[in-house]
Amino acid sequence: MEFLYGVLIPADLSLATSVLLIAASFLTAGITTAVGIGGGLAMLAIMANVMPVAAIVPVHGVVQATNNTSRAFLLRKNLVVSIFIWFSVGGILGALVASQVVVSLSLSVLQTIMGLFILYSVWAPKLKNFSSGKGSLFFGGIIASAASLFIGASGPITMAFLPRSELSRQQLVATHAAIMVLQHGFKVFALGFLGFVYTPWIGLLIAMLVSGFFGAVAGRAILWRIREEKFKTIFNLVLTLLAFRMLYQALV
Repeated sequence: MEFLYGVLIPADLSLATSVLLIAASFLTAGITTAVGIGGGLAMLAIMANVMPVAAIVPVHGVVQATNNTSRAFLLRKNLVVSIFIWFSVGGILGALVASQVVVSLSLSVLQTIMGLFILYSVWAPKLKNFSSGKGSLFFGGIIASAASLFIGASGPITMAFLPRSELSRQQLVATHAAIMVLQHGFKVFALGFLGFVYTPWIGLLIAMLVSGFFGAVAGRAILWRIREEKFKTIFNLVLTLLAFRMLYQALV
């Protein structure tokens, strides 16, 4: 037992909590692979209830970066490289200038803006989907990357900027996953540079990353079985629920 607590389980967590997080990694990775988004926010909500506050964002960043890597690898043949490149270039710029552009806005204002934008992008009669043009992708990358530094789980925002009507569900999930790897990677690097020590969490992170990979495998099987119409319905429903969650958080 001492070995478990010294190597596999951080001192701040119990065995039951660690098992819960490992299981949650499997389930949330499967959800995101099958539906496209949602798993990252679900994992963040679970972590917020069982982990020390200082560790939530950096540990969540590592788990999501790796789970998205698994998803992107499993669906690598469906990656739309041009979208990934232009969105990522914009994302780099967004991360660099975020503190100058968004730092003056309160979190509640940001959540309100992004929640309303997601609802508009899903349900409005015009501009439901962005185009795959370089300018649109570059702009989307700037906004999503900047927002991720303040809101944390930026998957729904990133997804809202992608040209969903032009992509198959496999292309959408694969491309979104690859973009999120970059966004979470920025976050992990920045927090490590600012002083967070990942060493005590390595054992648990490895276990969560392994379970997340198998969750992504399970989610991929579900993804290929879902009909296109049903996928779009579930996808829009998940986006809407996440948008309302943002608006609720902004109010409270």
